[in-house]
Amino acid sequence: MPRQELIAALVAAASCLMSGVEALAQSCPASGDCLSPHPTPGCNNAACCSSTCAIDSTCCTVAWDADCAQLANAFCSICGASGLGSCFLPHPTSKCDDPTCCSTVCQFDAFCCSVQWDATCAVYANAFCEPGDPGTCGDPNAGGCDVPHGTPACSDAACCDAVCAKDPTCCTQAWDSLCVAYAAAACSAQCEPPCPQGSVTENEQCGLYLNDACIAPVPGSQAQPLTGGKACGWLTYEPAGGLTRVDVDVWSLNVPDPDGDGLARVTLGFTCNAGTFAALVPAGSCAIAQAPIHADVTSCIESVDQACIPAGQWWVVCTSGAFPQQQAPQPYPCPGRPYSLRVEIDQVCVVPCNSTEPCLSPHATPGCSDATCCAATCAVDPYCCEKEWDAGCVTAAVQACGIPAPTNDACTGAAPLVPGTPLVVETGAATPSGLPFPAGCVGTGTVAGNDVWCSIGPLDRATTVLVSTCAPSTAFDTLLVAYRGGCAALQPVGCSDTGLCPPQTNAELSIDVACDEVVLLRVLGRQGNLGRASVLLSVPGAPPCPGACPADLDGNGAVDGADLGLLLSGWGIDATGDIDGNGTIDGADLGALLSGWGPCQ
Repeated sequence: MPRQELIAALVAAASCLMSGVEALAQSCPASGDCLSPHPTPGCNNAACCSSTCAIDSTCCTVAWDADCAQLANAFCSICGASGLGSCFLPHPTSKCDDPTCCSTVCQFDAFCCSVQWDATCAVYANAFCEPGDPGTCGDPNAGGCDVPHGTPACSDAACCDAVCAKDPTCCTQAWDSLCVAYAAAACSAQCEPPCPQGSVTENEQCGLYLNDACIAPVPGSQAQPLTGGKACGWLTYEPAGGLTRVDVDVWSLNVPDPDGDGLARVTLGFTCNAGTFAALVPAGSCAIAQAPIHADVTSCIESVDQACIPAGQWWVVCTSGAFPQQQAPQPYPCPGRPYSLRVEIDQVCVVPCNSTEPCLSPHATPGCSDATCCAATCAVDPYCCEKEWDAGCVTAAVQACGIPAPTNDACTGAAPLVPGTPLVVETGAATPSGLPFPAGCVGTGTVAGNDVWCSIGPLDRATTVLVSTCAPSTAFDTLLVAYRGGCAALQPVGCSDTGLCPPQTNAELSIDVACDEVVLLRVLGRQGNLGRASVLLSVPGAPPCPGACPADLDGNGAVDGADLGLLLSGWGIDATGDIDGNGTIDGADLGALLSGWGPCQ
């Protein structure tokens, strides 16, 4: 074939191919879910539809059958596609395999659906998404214990049970990298815990019993001081080598009482081979069974116990067996079974679930005020009753206790602000609205937290109001955003995440409000912060709107005793109650209020 004819034939073939591609492209998008089979061609996501039909043209010419859906799940970047990876684990692609969870997280952080489902996205998923069915330890299809996977539990029953006793989410949400790390320790045949920096090392050599001062004390033995709260040692037992005694290591420590209440909280952590334990007893006593704290080791994961005890001198007794009974272990050659001991002492001696702190606000102490909810939360996350009630505990409480979202969670349920009367709001059980921040409102990288809504107006005067979260009861870093236009057409008109009041985490925002106008206010936290805030609306004096009822200071539709109280509380200053707008609450304002007494006309 001559060269010119060959070129013409290639052009014709290319034109035919392009026509076919264009024909397929015209079928996209179409009705039907890309991730599910349906009898019509094409699907509802244009990019996924086009890429799938480029692989299998029948998907756009005949029907979107099971093969097309399988291709879409494998290659398309759509929330819910099975090939994207678990929502509870980080992965290099955007989006994840649960459509509801994917959408929820991406409303909170758009990065997760546009760039990458990173570790932060996985944290959000664990906080905001319902886990699937719990996994079964020992299920051969559950996945290996040494490999992260998006489903809960793993195939080795004993190893899985040990890990999930430490972190229940490994059996309820996903077997992530932390579960794998726990498994590496829990499931190893020999436990070799590292000796943390700064630890005191046991001062007896293998075969000697210099610190066996308890259970069956060796004459002349003494407890070794546990200075610094960390120690490393060895428990020996090797009959063939002549070590027929079951080793007992005793450490002494002083529990101080700087706050003078007679108590201190002690946390005991013990890491060793399974079949060992550590117990805290009064110095000179070997009443192991009555120990207020003990750590019984069942795997090479640190066993931890905590309690408030009387201040004074105490012993930590470490030996082989199952608490409280000492038992001879399998022979262990010198230098012995290594262990790591940790003791922490603080003065936070309260019964966590008798706390006066709210369950929906983070605080530095453990527990919260609702005893039932507190117990349910700590069953899921013991940290909340051991260390502090942080933002993760608030999120866990919302799920564990079935706490509903507040009535002002959505814009349409905005709670009205009454001038001069603080409104307490809580964002712990709220959901994020997903609205972008107004331009120039906050710095790049700011993450929006759960938000609630308030409303300002209609007022009886056109004026510049001040909204503030500057109150001692505000317990988190707040951000205020104001909108006009109603919930269906929100137009941002102001934003603030700081104020002149201390601390700087509180916010103040000035807003111009016209006669009979309603301005909507979104209250949320920076960087995902959440908690309780007190919102105060201050309305300075100004000429009243035509036909207004200016003496109705609290906006309840009548001039009554509540309005009189507001007026008198600001007497002599410019505050809510300056009815005539002259800059001072005085006799003229009192006269105007009394003359308007009764229902507003």
